[in-house]
Amino acid sequence: MPLSLVPRVLAPRVLALALVVSAFVTECAARSPPPSAQPVIVSPDATTSAPAEKLALRGRTLIPLHSTLIGQGGVTRLNFSGALSIHNASATNVLAIEKIEYRNGSGQLIESYLNEPIYLKPYASLQVLIAQDDVRGGTGASFTVDWSNAEGSDEPLIEAIMTSFTGPHSYAILSPGRRVSRAQ
Repeated sequence: MPLSLVPRVLAPRVLALALVVSAFVTECAARSPPPSAQPVIVSPDATTSAPAEKLALRGRTLIPLHSTLIGQGGVTRLNFSGALSIHNASATNVLAIEKIEYRNGSGQLIESYLNEPIYLKPYASLQVLIAQDDVRGGTGASFTVDWSNAEGSDEPLIEAIMTSFTGPHSYAILSPGRRVSRAQ
């Protein structure tokens, strides 16, 4: 019920109750454990063993993946689910995915996804999923992916797609990765 329709005598009580409920919900959300590790999805047919030759070309790609966007001058929050997609763009060479890290808008590490490298066959791909209710990344969240491939190979295609479904509305944003420096 809009506050303007509440009798003036009850308005302060309704407002106080709303503030208590809001504080309770905020406190419960803060105490709830963080979501479990998000899955890395890769088909067993997409992977192979490590190549015999050393992979000479090393790279790092930064991919923005916003789990939350702020709208209406800071009044509205819109949470997104996300999918990081890593594609081996080479027709002939293996791509080693050595590290996948998810960071919040402050640059702090939220989660590291690999314990050992994954070797993708030519044109194969893998995905990492972020649930819509996982807002640990907040505004400005991102992934970094460390990778290696054979000299002369095409760089991997790495991008993220964010989607949100709220009532009758749906939103989708595509975010391409950008190669950044990595110590050789």
